[in-house]
Amino acid sequence: MNLSWKQKIGNRDNGLSHHAFLLEGEITSTVFSLREFLDTELSIITAGNPDFFQMIHETFGIDESRNLKEMQSRHSFIEGGKKIFIIGANSFTLEAQNSLLKVFEEPTEGTHFFVLTPSAQFFLPTLLSRVVCIFSEGESSDEEIIKFLKMPYAERLAYAVELKEDSVKAKQFIENLIQYFYKKTPAEKRTPETRKILELLTEYRTYAYGRAPAMKNMLEHLALIVPKKE
Repeated sequence: MNLSWKQKIGNRDNGLSHHAFLLEGEITSTVFSLREFLDTELSIITAGNPDFFQMIHETFGIDESRNLKEMQSRHSFIEGGKKIFIIGANSFTLEAQNSLLKVFEEPTEGTHFFVLTPSAQFFLPTLLSRVVCIFSEGESSDEEIIKFLKMPYAERLAYAVELKEDSVKAKQFIENLIQYFYKKTPAEKRTPETRKILELLTEYRTYAYGRAPAMKNMLEHLALIVPKKE
């Protein structure tokens, strides 16, 4: 995210601009930046605040969505105060998204949601229409991906070996590949090969955020099977 993401959330004078936000990017760093912003810029204390909730999951499913729905319906501990929910996950099931849609349509007064995700591309359009979307900028580079796609396979493998040493860059690289192939052609015009690549990339993205991911094996596999760009 660039500096403009703060302007979309709100300011000290006017408060939060909306009741629901979706922030795209690496989850751990986004949580840190968001909490720091809430603390320092909006005077919303996050540490030791009974009305602040941070829910980070590998996958956000229907059970997690139901828990959130029940928690947000309660009154805040502080009279007239705000309830803040930070919800981060590498993937959100369709059932959970539909449930969140209903929550965002009729939130409890004074409740604000921050959904954190590596990519907003696989969210329901109806859900995205209910939130303020803050897309990552400058992190995704078609130029970098095109350069990789044009490399001979030996150079790709060498690049993968180097990339695996930095897990943040490796995760972002997988994310950039997804964005490149996702934007390359509309869904209805994708070839079976492109669809297969996207399915594999999204699967690897989930693994990348898991415990002890086999990053080297995934990157080397991608280096060999992703089609070359002439």
